[in-house]
Amino acid sequence: MVRRAIHQTTTPSTQPRIACGGMPYDGGRAWLRGVRHLRQSAARCVCAVLLALSLPVTFAATPPDPTPVIIESDVRIPTRDGTELAVRIWRPAGDGRHTVVMQHTPYLSDETHNRAMKFVRAGFAYASVDRRGRGTSGGEFRPMEGGGPDGADAARWLAGRPWSDGRVTMMGGSYRGTMQWQAMAADPGAIHAAAPTASAYPGWDFPQPRGIFLGFIAPWLAYVDGRAGNSQWFADTTLWRSHFERAWRGEIAFADLPAVSGAPQAPFTRWLAHPGYDAYWRAMNPTPAQYAAIETPVLSITGYFGGDQDGTLRFHHEHLAHASPRGRANHWLLIGPWSHAGTRYPTAELGGLTFDQAAVLDLDALQIDWFRHVLDGAPRPDALPDRVTYYVMGAEAWRSAPSLEAVAPHSLSFQLSGGGLPADDVFRSGRLQRGPAGAEPPSVYRFDPHRTPERPATLPMAEFDYTGHGDALQGGQLFFHSDPLPKAQTLCGRMSLSASIELDVPDTDVQVEVYQVTPRNELRWLGRDFKRARFRHGMESERFATPGTVDTWRFDQFPWTCRELEQGSRLRLVIAPVDTPELQRNFNSGGRIGFETLQDARVATVRLHHSTEHPSVLHLPVIEAPDGQRE
Repeated sequence: MVRRAIHQTTTPSTQPRIACGGMPYDGGRAWLRGVRHLRQSAARCVCAVLLALSLPVTFAATPPDPTPVIIESDVRIPTRDGTELAVRIWRPAGDGRHTVVMQHTPYLSDETHNRAMKFVRAGFAYASVDRRGRGTSGGEFRPMEGGGPDGADAARWLAGRPWSDGRVTMMGGSYRGTMQWQAMAADPGAIHAAAPTASAYPGWDFPQPRGIFLGFIAPWLAYVDGRAGNSQWFADTTLWRSHFERAWRGEIAFADLPAVSGAPQAPFTRWLAHPGYDAYWRAMNPTPAQYAAIETPVLSITGYFGGDQDGTLRFHHEHLAHASPRGRANHWLLIGPWSHAGTRYPTAELGGLTFDQAAVLDLDALQIDWFRHVLDGAPRPDALPDRVTYYVMGAEAWRSAPSLEAVAPHSLSFQLSGGGLPADDVFRSGRLQRGPAGAEPPSVYRFDPHRTPERPATLPMAEFDYTGHGDALQGGQLFFHSDPLPKAQTLCGRMSLSASIELDVPDTDVQVEVYQVTPRNELRWLGRDFKRARFRHGMESERFATPGTVDTWRFDQFPWTCRELEQGSRLRLVIAPVDTPELQRNFNSGGRIGFETLQDARVATVRLHHSTEHPSVLHLPVIEAPDGQRE
C-alpha cells in the first residue's frame, strides 16, 4: 500500500478528460466515428479517455490547490469469498470523518483522479475499487457478472474506516452505473445514495440490443482483457473496422471475430450463446424482490443520444414498478440532450445540433449537491425541482414533472399510406396522414445480403450527424412524409410504430427512423428503433416469421426525447434493413445467430402493409393536445 499526503497542483483542464470511459457505444457505431473525430472536435468524442490514455499530455504550471489530500493506493479490501479487491482512496487530510463516494470500475482507478479531487475539495472521501480480476484486484474478471456482492462488501468495508462517517454512496457511468444497481440489489443497506449514469442493463441494451449483437463488444472486451488497459489496441478503429467488414460481408462468421482480432474468446462466446434475454442475463439484474427492497435515494442520469439510455430507463421503470412508496419517492431522473460521453461532460454542440448553455450542466457539482440534499438535508438542487427533469430541445429550457407518464399526456398519430406512390424513394414517398388509409397495396423493399458496396454506407448515428439526410438517396428503403404541422407541438417521450409487416423469409432485421423536416427544409433526427424478426414479440423467446403472413411489429423502444416541433414542420419516417458493419448482420436464413456467413444468405422481401385491414400507425407523445383533441 502506498500512502502519501499531497497538494493538488493541476487543474482539470490540464488533465486528460475522461469523456466516456464506460461502454462508449451509441447504437454500436458512434464509437468508430467518435475516435476519428477526436482530432477535430473534443465535443464529438465518444471515448476520449481511451485515446487520452495513449497520447502525451502537457501539464501546465498552475497555482497549488490549498486542499491537502491523502491518497492511498493499492489498499486491499477483503470480500466474503476471501478474494481481495484493490482500491485507491482520496480523502481530505486531517482527523475528520467523511462520507465516502465510491465507484466500482473495470477501467483502473487512475481514470478518475480529477473527479476524485473535485469531490475531496467538496469535503467527501472518494474511493475507486477495481473490479475483480482487473488492475491488482484478485480473482477472475467476468464482464458484467457478479459485481453486486463485491460492491456491497467494498461499501461495508469503507464504511468502517476510521476516517469514514459510516455512509457510502456510489456514482459513475455506463459499466459503473450497472455496478451500482448490482450492489444495491445484493445489499441495499450498504449503499446510502447512488447516482447511476447511462447504466447498461445486461442482456437488454448491451451487448445485444433487440437480439442484435454489437460489433463493439470485440474491441471493448479487448480493452478490458487482462489486468492492464489496452487503449491503443482499442483505439485502432481502422483495424477493428476491417474485422467488422469481413463479418458484414460474410467472409467470416460474426462468431469468428475473436479468432481474427485477438479479442478474448471466452466472454465473447459466452455472450453469443445468449442472444435473447434469458436466465443468464436476468441473474445480472435485480429481481422484483430486490427492487422492492431498494429504498436508497437514487439519481438516474441519461441522455437523449446515449447508447445506454434504454438501460437507464429500464432500471428506472423496473425499480418504480416494484419499489415501495418510499423507494419510488426516493428515485430522481435527469434526462438531457447528451451523448453517452455527454452524460458526464455535456457540450453545447452535438452532431450538428446546438443547445443553449443551460444544457451544459456541471454534473459532478450537481451530484455533490444532491448527495448533500438526500444525506444531510441541504437544500434540494435547483436543477432537480421534481422527480423527473428533462430538457426541451428547440425551446432550450429545462422542465420537470412528477413522473415520465405525466410529461406528455397526448398522442399525435399518423396512419401510413402509399398515397398512390411506391414510397421507395424520398422524392416519391408515401404519406403520414391523420385519417385512415383505404384499400391499397403494401409498400415493398428487398434486402439482399449478397450486395455489399465496396465502401459500406454509414448511418446518421455513426456519422454523429443528427441534421443530415444520411442515406436518403440510397435504394432499398421506404419513405413517408406528413403534411406540415398546423401548429407547434412538443414531442416528449418515446415514439412508437405499429407496423403490419409480411416477410418471405424466417428472419431479417428492420429499422425505423423518424426525422423532423423544418419549414426551412432542415433535418432534425428524432429517434430510431430496430427489431430482429425472431424477437419481434419480445426478447424472452425466439419466434421465426411465417412467410406470407402479415404480422404486427411494435417498435416501442425509440429513445426518450423531447423537442419542440415548430409550426409548419413535417415528419419523415424511414423504414429500411439494418445493414451496417458495426452490428451483427442478419443473413435472413433463420440460422444460429452469429454463425451465418454469405453462403447462408437469402434475399428478403419486406412488405409493409398500410391498409384498412392491416394498418400501420406512428404515434408521437406530445405535451399539447393536437387539433381535434381536448386539452
